[in-house]
Amino acid sequence: MMRMKTRFFVVGSVLSLSVFSVSIVLASPAEDRAVRQAEIRATRQANIEEREANREEKKTEMEAKRQEAFCNRFSEMASKMAQRMSDRKSTFDDRRENRNNIFDTKRDNRNSKLTKNRSLQDARRLAMYAKLDEKAVTDEQKAAVKKFQNTVETAVKARRSAVDTAIEIFRKGVDSAVATRKGSMESAVATFTSASNTAVSSAKSACASGKTPAEVRAQFQSDMEVAREKLKSDRTQMEKVRDSVKALMETRRTSVESAMNAFKTTLESAKTELKTAFGK
Repeated sequence: MMRMKTRFFVVGSVLSLSVFSVSIVLASPAEDRAVRQAEIRATRQANIEEREANREEKKTEMEAKRQEAFCNRFSEMASKMAQRMSDRKSTFDDRRENRNNIFDTKRDNRNSKLTKNRSLQDARRLAMYAKLDEKAVTDEQKAAVKKFQNTVETAVKARRSAVDTAIEIFRKGVDSAVATRKGSMESAVATFTSASNTAVSSAKSACASGKTPAEVRAQFQSDMEVAREKLKSDRTQMEKVRDSVKALMETRRTSVESAMNAFKTTLESAKTELKTAFGK
């Protein structure tokens, strides 16, 4: 009886173990698939994240290269702009110097012409006085000629003095107007140059700090527009040399005309007195 029980126990144990083993064998593939799928999903997600990280890294690298390229191009552009401004200033200075030389040459020519004309007038008057002396017979006539000569020479000196004064005032006024405009222009240009340099410096700093090309470009253009408007306003407010010269010319014309009229009046009176002495 004991042997039979033992056999039954052993057989039962074997059967139970077999059933348990079968159960283990049947459960493992599903678990393996679940594990493998989880691993695949994790691997895929890791690959996706790695690719995304690589894309972001490349994007950042490309943006950095574009930023560096833009800043380099901007520096080159700024250097060219500064050179153009320097060239324009040199050209402007050369033209102004050339105008000044021409202006001085014309003024010297007018001085020479005036001196020559006065010398010719002096010679003609001396010839006129000599003819009058030849015609004078009586002492009264000779005295009249002498008085006429003295009166005319005094009037000529007065006329020339008035004309010279008018010319001097005119020229000093022109020189002052030119100097004032020159100073105003140089000040305006200096202000514009300083504003331009500041705009360039700010743009370079913005580039170095990582601001986008669009931001840098927009701010630079805005700063330069403000500088250009300031230069335009300064130039508009400058006194025009042409307007000043017109007023000075009118003053000179009036002064010269007044001197000429005074001379003519004196000359006519002297002529009348001389004719009376000659019985005419």
